Amino acid sequence: MGYEFIDHTADVAADLTGRTVEELFTSAAQALTDTITHLDAVRPLVTQSVTLESGALADLLVDWLNELLYRFEVQNMLVSDATVTIASAADRWHLGGTLAGEPFDPARHPSRVLVKSATYHGLSVTREHGTWRARIVFDI
Repeated sequence: MGYEFIDHTADVAADLTGRTVEELFTSAAQALTDTITHLDAVRPLVTQSVTLESGALADLLVDWLNELLYRFEVQNMLVSDATVTIASAADRWHLGGTLAGEPFDPARHPSRVLVKSATYHGLSVTREHGTWRARIVFDI
């Protein structure tokens, strides 16, 4: 599964897929990194734990991507892979897991686009015929 960039007039948009919701969120992380630099240049040298909670699954996806952007902006962390567990309980969605990646190195990670945030514009998260699908737009 994975992601595919789609045409968008002013920003960067991606369609995401996954066999599980966890795979969908991993695809989202990889699409974000591939927007910032070349994903295949990012090695899984450093791991970090992550926990998030939101009231809706779509909100959790936006929060997830904005958390990864925060880590990029503050710690220069680029994510090459993620292992997450996502569950809902008491009208809340919970994400816990581990990020794998490395610090941004301009000599190895050519800049593509500066992403400001993941947005709610055109946001969708659905499950169709056993496949999770989402559309996300990155504000650039």
